[in-house]
This record gives sequence, C-alpha cells and structure tokens, in this order.
Amino acid sequence: MTAQEKTSKVLSRRDILKLSGTVLASAVLASCAKPAATPEGEAPGQVVAPKKVEGTVVVMHFRHELTEDQEKQFETDNPGIQIEFVDGSDLTRFYAMYAAGTPPDLVRIQAPSVPGMLARKLLFDLTPYFQASSVLKIDDLMAFNDYYKAESPLKVGSGKIYGMCKDASPDFTVFAYAPAFEDAGVPVPDDTKALSYAGVFDLSRKVAKFEGDRILMFGYGYESGWIDRIWMNNLAETGQSLYAEGYEKIILSGNEETRKIVQYYFDLAKEKMTFSPISPSPNGWFGTDFTAGQLAMCQYGFWYSAMAESDTTRGKVLMLPGPTWSGVRRDPTMTATGMIMAKDTKNPDAAWKVFEWYNGGQPAIDRGKSGWGVPALKSQVKLIPQETDFQKQANKVLQAELALNTPPLQFNPFIGESVVSNSFSKNLDQALRGDITFDEMLKNIEDETNAAIKDGIDSIMG
Repeated sequence: MTAQEKTSKVLSRRDILKLSGTVLASAVLASCAKPAATPEGEAPGQVVAPKKVEGTVVVMHFRHELTEDQEKQFETDNPGIQIEFVDGSDLTRFYAMYAAGTPPDLVRIQAPSVPGMLARKLLFDLTPYFQASSVLKIDDLMAFNDYYKAESPLKVGSGKIYGMCKDASPDFTVFAYAPAFEDAGVPVPDDTKALSYAGVFDLSRKVAKFEGDRILMFGYGYESGWIDRIWMNNLAETGQSLYAEGYEKIILSGNEETRKIVQYYFDLAKEKMTFSPISPSPNGWFGTDFTAGQLAMCQYGFWYSAMAESDTTRGKVLMLPGPTWSGVRRDPTMTATGMIMAKDTKNPDAAWKVFEWYNGGQPAIDRGKSGWGVPALKSQVKLIPQETDFQKQANKVLQAELALNTPPLQFNPFIGESVVSNSFSKNLDQALRGDITFDEMLKNIEDETNAAIKDGIDSIMG
C-alpha cells in the first residue's frame, strides 16, 4: 500500500471507525458478560462474598500531585493493594514501557493525548466501572470530563469513558495586574465584559513599558506551548477547524482566517508585547513574571488564581473573562489534565480502586479545597475557597465562564502535543530575526506538521 493510499484510508470516517473499533471495545464488559457457572457445592442463587481486590498498581504521575503520605494512607485503608509509583508524566517513557509489555496501570495525561492513544488502542474502557461506582457517578462529572469520552479518535466529547480530569479550568481567562494599567493611565478592564483579542493587543501597547531595549513591563503573556490549541479555539468561533476533515493535514496558508490568527501572534512578538525567542521571560516563566509585577496580563485558567497573588501582587489582581476572536464567547479547557487506565493493565479492579480514590476520594477533596483548579465532580465544586476578595472575584468570573458550556476541542490523533508549538517556536525565532518571511514561517510550520501527521498515520495504519 502506498503512502497516499494509507492517507486516503485514514480520511474515511468509516475506516477510522473501523480502525478504532477495537479501541472502543472494553476489556471488561460487565453488563454483557456471561454469568459464571455456580461453583460446586453452592446452591443456585446463593449469595457469594465478593472477591477481595488485591495486587500492585503502577501509577505514573507527578509526586507533588500524589504524595507519599497519600499513597501510604491509601494502602492502609485498602490492605492488599500496593501502589508502585513512577514519578513523572513522560509519554515517551509510557510508550516504551507499553512496548516492553510492562505499561503502568494508571497514567497522568492531558486531553490532547486522548485521541492518539485511542487510535493506538492503548486506553481501557472504564464505562462499566463508572456505571457501577458510588464515588464517581456519571451524572456528577463536570462537563470538561467529556474530553475523556469518545466514540472514535475523530469524535471526542461523547461515548464511552476512558478516564477523567483530576481538576480543570476554563483556560482562556486573563489575569490583570492593576498597577500596570494605573501607571499607564489606562482604566483597569471590566471583569463583567469579555475583551476582544484586538482589545488585548491595544491594551498591551498602552501598558507595556520600555527602557531602551529593555522591557520593564510586558503587555500580555500566553502559553506558547499550547499555541495550536489557542488557534483551534479562535477558529472555532468562526465555525472553522485548524485541520482538514480527516485530520490528515493542518491548514495554515490556505485559510485566510488562520493566517490572520497566526499573524496576530507574530505581531505580538514582533512588537515585543509578549514573550518570544528573542524576548524571553526575565524570570524563566511568564507566570512568575506576573507575580513579580512585570506582566500586565497573563492568560491562564482559573487554576492560576491559586498563585496569582504574591507579596508583590496581593490585592492588585483580578481575573477577567476569556477574550473573543470574532465576538463569539467560548472558554474551554485546553489541557484537561487527568488520568487514564492502560488497556493492557493486568489488574483493572485494583487499578480502579486507586483511580476512584484519587479522583473522588480524599486527594480530590484536598485539591478542591486548595483552589488549584475546578474540581472534576459537581458535588465538590462547593469546596473552591472563597475567603478573600480576590477569591470571590475570581469565582464570580469562573461561574460565568463555566456557564458557557463550551464543548471540547477535537485534537489531532496523529501527532504529539508539542509538534505544532515546537515548529512555531523555531520558525517564529527565524522570522523575528529576519531570516525568513512571515509566509515562509507559515509554510514551514505547515510542512513540518504535515510531515509529522503523515508519520503518525503510517505508524498507526502499519
């Protein structure tokens, strides 16, 4: 089969559904399973004590998000189940462990990885477990958990359940540092009205402060590592997609709206309103630049409210609604960090006990009380702290953003999370230095991304 034939095959939704058929089949279908024969010596209908769940569960996660104390408490409360911890959230390592036949049972991932894992048949269908759970009830799941539901790699948002968020946020909100506006003689933005992206650029020009070539106050910071997710959301306001229908290619130079969006971020960097390869963060991360009082507007989700106030910024910060590209209000999560179970887990029952505890038990309660994100369960949203004026203000904006009910973004199943952002960063650097034109930058990102997509398609299709 030629590469072109393989690509054509992937473009067919019928074929992609065929491809993902085994992905969507559960390793455990409790509701369809044939009843076990009555053990010898037991009368039909006799009540049999449930089998005790035991075994070792390998969890790949960040240690600061699942502490040793929490792990020990779980093992004390669940004798017979041990947690073997693999520190980090390295998908390359996960794939290597999977190829070696020793995958971790539970893995911390972000939503953009779900379609690709689904296409590669790596996810365990947890639907029967959710249906039977008294802790993680399906109707108690916050809407952003839909990133872990899928009918196929090309249709995420509904269907069988392959995981859930540990917490999440509407990710397009903007944190404003009031003194930056006051020093420039500019009114602090109204937290009841969404800015436009054009308005964000205009405000950035007004509040940015320079001393020669040195930038004293940056206007606006956004997460460049999520640039394709941002483009996708901007385009979604106009009903358009960053990718072709079958996700076999990214469309940049061939779409005028996409060109405008990429141009916007190029111009921000060119005018030094934001961080870039030639105007790096003075503190190594723009989140720290904000808390140091060196950034006027920081675009991050509600989770950032837990750290936005430092000794420098306390009492001088407010959270703003997510801005709009074309006037349509949207504010999805674009990370949706959560947990999945590997399809080849050796002990799904024990793994589910850990999954259920981490995502609905005391660790979830502790996360909810911390303010680092919106709890993944509706019943735990009440735990969000609202003690300070800033917490109350941020929560007011949060509730309005959640009420938008923005559906999930559909990520490309054929490429990794950093393919587009890495290409953007590399080519943006060259364009800002004058080594290539904007059009050449656009074409390079397109070509490099499409080459990666082709490789992904070839790898999946064999």
